[in-house]
Amino acid sequence: MELSKTILGTEIPENTKGIVYLCYFDRKKMTIKVTHEILCDKVMDAMNIYANTPNPESQVVTGGSYVDLIASLIILHDNMKRKEWLERLDESI
Repeated sequence: MELSKTILGTEIPENTKGIVYLCYFDRKKMTIKVTHEILCDKVMDAMNIYANTPNPESQVVTGGSYVDLIASLIILHDNMKRKEWLERLDESI
């Protein structure tokens, strides 16, 4: 995956400060799939969307700069593949 794209392959504009992933979490298979994504140019917009979305398996990343956002996104993408992280997600929702 390119560093400048979301999991769904959307090019991330440099003014993006937050990304909300709406996800489906399969507890039996212990997998998470991004079904929709919302790119925001303000951190607070991303946080408000995330906080007001009734989908507990949703994920959000933010960054004060494009570099910070991409760094957080790389961590999230890696975590979404890790069994331990998925188990903690399962326990928390």
